[in-house]
Amino acid sequence: MGGGDLKAMAVAAPAESQQMPIRSGGGRVGRHRPRPRRTAGRRPQDESVSTLDDQSLEDLLAMMAGAADSAEVQVQGCDVLRRKAAGVEGQSEVGSLGGIEAAMKAMQHPAARVMGMSALEKITTCHAKNTAALVEKEGIQAVLQAMTASLQEVSLQEAGCKVLCNATTCNAEFQTQIIKCGAVKVVLDALRTHVASPTVQELGCRALKELAAYNTESQESIYMQGGIQVVLRAMERHPTLANIQVNCCGVLRNLAACNSQQQEAIVSRGGVQLVLDAMNAHAAANVQWACCWTMFCLCVHNKEMQAEVSAYGAVRTAVNSMEMHRAEGRVQEAASWLLKELAEPTSHDKTLFSAALQAMLKAVEKHPMNQTVQKATRAALQSFSAHDTDGWVRTACLGRCGRLGRAATMRTLEAIQE
Repeated sequence: MGGGDLKAMAVAAPAESQQMPIRSGGGRVGRHRPRPRRTAGRRPQDESVSTLDDQSLEDLLAMMAGAADSAEVQVQGCDVLRRKAAGVEGQSEVGSLGGIEAAMKAMQHPAARVMGMSALEKITTCHAKNTAALVEKEGIQAVLQAMTASLQEVSLQEAGCKVLCNATTCNAEFQTQIIKCGAVKVVLDALRTHVASPTVQELGCRALKELAAYNTESQESIYMQGGIQVVLRAMERHPTLANIQVNCCGVLRNLAACNSQQQEAIVSRGGVQLVLDAMNAHAAANVQWACCWTMFCLCVHNKEMQAEVSAYGAVRTAVNSMEMHRAEGRVQEAASWLLKELAEPTSHDKTLFSAALQAMLKAVEKHPMNQTVQKATRAALQSFSAHDTDGWVRTACLGRCGRLGRAATMRTLEAIQE
C-alpha cells in the first residue's frame, strides 16, 4: 500500500477511531484534566464603573441621589460625570440634568471630595452657563469648604484653583462674589502648604492673578495676607518653570500698578531681581513680555522706584529682549513702556541711552501697522526726548528716515515734540 493511500485513509477515518482509549475507571489514557487558573493575588475586575458608564445620565444621577449615604457610589458617580463632561456637548448635558448639584452633594463625603472637585472642574471649564449655575447654586462656597477641609490633598487643591480661576474670569460680578467668599485666603493657604508642588504653585498664582485683576479689594487682601511673599517664594523655589514665572509676574503686575505702597513692598523684598532672573533664564517671548510689563508696573508714576528698577540693570535687559524678539509686537510694546518709565535715570548713561533709543526706532520700523507698538514707542521716544539735552533723539530719528520713510519719520518727530 502506497504512502498516498495511507494518508487518504487517515483523513477518511471516522472521528471515533482517533479518540483516546478509555480506562476502566472512565478516564482517558494520556490526557490530564485542565488545572484551574490561579486567582490568588489578582484583583477581580471591577465592572461597576463600566456598568455606570453604560447607564444613561438620568439613571446615573438617580442612582447617586438614591445612594446619597454611600461614599463609594458618590466617588464612582463623580468619576463617570467627569468623563461624560468631555467636550462642550457633554458639559451642556451634564450641567442641564443636574450634574453640578450631584457633584456638590457628593463632596459632603470626605472620600468623594477629590473626585467631586474634579467633576466640577470638568463640567464648568470654559462653559459660561455651567459656571454661572455653579456660582448661583453656591458652588463656590462648596469648593472653598472642600479645599479648606482637605488642604493636604494636592489634586483637590489643583482642581479647586482651576474652578476658581475659571469662575473669576467669567465676569466681574462673579469675581467680586468669589472674593467675598474668602477665596484669597484659601488659595494662599494652598500655596503655603504645597510649596514643592509646581502644579499647585502655577494654578494658585494664576488664580491670584485673576482675583487681583482690576479689583482693589482683592489686591489689598492679597497684600495684607502676605501674598507678595508667597508669590516671590514661588518664583525663587521654581526658577526653571516658565509658567510659574509668568503667572507670578501676573500677580505682581496686578498688585503693583499705580500702587506705590505695593510697588515698594515688592521691590524691597527682591522682586526686581527675581523678575530679571526669570528673563535671563527663559528666552521665550511670553516670559520676556510678562517680565517687562511687571517691571513697568513696579515703577510707573514712581520716581523712587524708577531709580531702583534702573539700578538693577532693567534697561539693558529690556533692550536685549527687544533685540531677541524683534518680530514679537507684544515684547516690543511692553519693553517700550518700561523704557518710557526709565528714561530719566537712563539719560545719565549715554551708551545705554543710545542703545535704548536705537531699539525703539527699530521697533517703529519693524511694526509700522501695529498701533499698540507705535503708541508705546512714540510715548517712550517722547519721554527720552524730554531728558535729552544733546538732541540725540531728533538726530537718531532723522538718521533713520531712509528706513522709516518720510511719513513715519515726520509722525515720530511730531510725537517727540509734543
